[in-house]
Amino acid sequence: MPYSTISPPPALADFSDLVRQFHVPGASLAVLHGNDIYEMAAGVANLNTKVEATPDTLFQIGSITKLYVSCLVLQLVDEGKLSLDDKVQKYLPAFSLADPARAAAVTIRHLLTHTSGIDGDYFVDAGRGEDRIEKFVDMLGTLPSLHPLGSHFAYCNVGFVVLGRVLEIVCGERWDKVIRKRLIKPLGTPAFSTLPEQAMRFRTAVGHLGHGPDGLAVTPLVYLAQSNAPAGSMSMASARDVVTFGDMLMRDGIASNGTRLLSTGSTRAMRVPHMACPPGGPLDAIGLAAFLWQWDTDTYNVFGHDGSTIGQAAFLRIHPESGTVFTLLTNGGDGKGLAQVLLTRVFTAAANVCPPTTPDILPNKGSLEPYVGVYGKSSETAQISLSQGKLFALIRPSAAYQVISGGQQIELHPVGEGRFIGYSRGMTQAVNFNFLDPDAHGHATYLYTGARLFTRVEEAS
Repeated sequence: MPYSTISPPPALADFSDLVRQFHVPGASLAVLHGNDIYEMAAGVANLNTKVEATPDTLFQIGSITKLYVSCLVLQLVDEGKLSLDDKVQKYLPAFSLADPARAAAVTIRHLLTHTSGIDGDYFVDAGRGEDRIEKFVDMLGTLPSLHPLGSHFAYCNVGFVVLGRVLEIVCGERWDKVIRKRLIKPLGTPAFSTLPEQAMRFRTAVGHLGHGPDGLAVTPLVYLAQSNAPAGSMSMASARDVVTFGDMLMRDGIASNGTRLLSTGSTRAMRVPHMACPPGGPLDAIGLAAFLWQWDTDTYNVFGHDGSTIGQAAFLRIHPESGTVFTLLTNGGDGKGLAQVLLTRVFTAAANVCPPTTPDILPNKGSLEPYVGVYGKSSETAQISLSQGKLFALIRPSAAYQVISGGQQIELHPVGEGRFIGYSRGMTQAVNFNFLDPDAHGHATYLYTGARLFTRVEEAS
């Protein structure tokens, strides 16, 4: 059944003002409630060209792509072509990591749920040929692990590139054809693009880096490595495209045009909690790639995903009980701050639920020394220091990742046991820091922030 297009509600009459307030160059919003959809856009797709952002503008959706990957994997499960508990090496016999035992033990389910322990932010460019994903997977032989298999949730981009290669093997076609043939065409969202030459057919947004109204500039790199495409480095879509996909998930696998893409059981399995995440972070629990949240309830009543690429941020939220799907696409500035305001307004009106607010800062209790030290992963290190009774985090990207994230020091404020918040420069939404798994001396073994897990590598000096 086609959607009925309606006018945006009066509560969003200041949408353009909000986009400017949060220093977002351009934004596109689409909201489905029942069978009614409305769309809004404001700002520009590119600060250099001043091309207007419109509802049909394509933005990078980043890691929302991982939900598409999960659907593709589950299609193959429905067809009896693989099992979630199959070992990756069943399909990729040469799959290797620094730890051969880990490589042999990792399953499809571990990858979908980010519990493999593989150090996941590895963005080495394997070229642009059709074999780029295959080449990337062949480069993982020295990649370390961050935690024991299945013990923690730690966001893992690498795992979804590996899944992309599994899809290529099982389907007998390259990634771009697999996703287009099995999802994009049946959904009826032809503007969805996984290659620059596809996106060139449409108005496209470019990312912007920097802070504030005068500090934003077009990013020097438009895309992350094409070889990371199944993790979200390349996908571009309109907000309506993403809402159409989210609606299919909400309808238990049936697209709005009546095409069944997944079984009811597989679709619902995506949002069954596999593991709870540390409190206060970007998600409350993980399903089969789906982020799960508890909004104003003790059940996981909202699911979806976020996406972040170079200078762009995307947000998908689905509330099945009220039949509401929300997509916001942004190309720089404080996209998370804008999303928080819009999510609160839209879901309060549609479902009488809303995302949680920033927790109250508490007085320090006990020693902060157990948290001090250096925590690391291949793309970044986090140095936690103590000065005049206050805790600070200095996040430093490795040389290959400085274009994605510049180093900065953040003051940490206590909000719970082993839990702190801080604010990145130019952002209004707090970043959560959880110190996990104290050792025999009471020192934290891991730092969890931004859905990533950093392993302690040095004690305080």
